[in-house]
Amino acid sequence: MVRILAVGWLVFLVMLSVSKSLGYGHWAWGSIEHFLGGNLQMHFVMAFILSVLAHLACPRSWHWGRLLLLLIIGCALDESLQVVFPLRNYNPLDFLVTCTGLLLAALPFMVSHWRMIKSS
Repeated sequence: MVRILAVGWLVFLVMLSVSKSLGYGHWAWGSIEHFLGGNLQMHFVMAFILSVLAHLACPRSWHWGRLLLLLIIGCALDESLQVVFPLRNYNPLDFLVTCTGLLLAALPFMVSHWRMIKSS
């Protein structure tokens, strides 16, 4: 069930990003951004939730950093593609806040995995 939620959340985020890049769905992503308090807060919350769901859905062996690296690369790709689209503007602070959300959500999983390995 958690894997379905994680994949669903990822699809939702990709759809939001694509719709914003193409100039559609302002009512959706604009409302979410407004509800969360702004663009940076939206980046943090969305990345945090994505990271938690991904870590819950993946095997423990991925908690050592592979999953976090994969999530960061995916978000970097999404942010860098914003340079190409005229309706989007690249902001390095967006990526920094996204990475912070991904890392803070992944930290308990990584610490738990590290403790499990250390105690073995």
